[in-house]
Amino acid sequence: MDAIIEKPNNLGELSRFLLEKNSQKTSHIGYCGEKEEEIYQTLKEDFISDEGDIKFLIARNRTGEILAAIGFDIEEMVAEVWGPFNKTSSIDLQSQLWKQLVNENPLIQEFHFFINEENELQQVFMNEIKAKKTGEHLILEIKEQNFDKVIEMKSEPFKHSDFQAFEMLHNAMFQNTYYDGKTIIERLNDRNMLKILKNMSNELQGYAYFEVDTEMREASLEYIGVSKNAQSQGLGTRLLKEVLTEMFSFPQINEIKLTVDRANSQANRVYMKVGFEPKDILISYRLKL
Repeated sequence: MDAIIEKPNNLGELSRFLLEKNSQKTSHIGYCGEKEEEIYQTLKEDFISDEGDIKFLIARNRTGEILAAIGFDIEEMVAEVWGPFNKTSSIDLQSQLWKQLVNENPLIQEFHFFINEENELQQVFMNEIKAKKTGEHLILEIKEQNFDKVIEMKSEPFKHSDFQAFEMLHNAMFQNTYYDGKTIIERLNDRNMLKILKNMSNELQGYAYFEVDTEMREASLEYIGVSKNAQSQGLGTRLLKEVLTEMFSFPQINEIKLTVDRANSQANRVYMKVGFEPKDILISYRLKL
């Protein structure tokens, strides 16, 4: 296909193209947002190096229309891949973009992909580049108008005297995760909140950590956990309801999305019970060079 491959020089134009493609399940990529403002902000903050180089490539036709795009959100030697996004059915076109961007970033050793199960073109591409499937995930969504808020809270804000018990529980439940217990405490502020649930003997039974971005009108439940000896008592459901009530107390938040392991049916039943509904199924892939 006759196309011009180049770096994008207009983030607004790129954001609109990504929004258009990512709004369709058949071209949806889980890492990319679904609001133009959010996509623009993420491109600006996460894809442009200190030297001003953008880790994105686009292909245009002769009239200047964007046909395809791919980007790398790089953290050390690992990249989360935005795309490929492709208006055409040409695997060759996106292969050119992929190979060129990989060659421009030789330090990356591992690539992660997050592809909607209805995005068949990119699943074919995963086979072509021999990326390995690592899991299936559900995107769950709850809207404020469909949620019954809790009136009386049993959980309480984290206090420093809770640190040792919290750190032990969190690090035991989530051993290889992006935020360990100490990091969560360092991140706490009036938008990043940790709620603790205790029994009558003041022993930690569970916790939930969530972050709210009022500018982007987004809230994310990062972690929720109940200790083994406190399970099967409905505490996970209780804690989840209380945390959602807190998140919806911010006027900018009217919907919340979660990404969960599709195979974890027990946890997913809890989410559905409080009002979450399945929105998308995403497949994760990994490629090591």
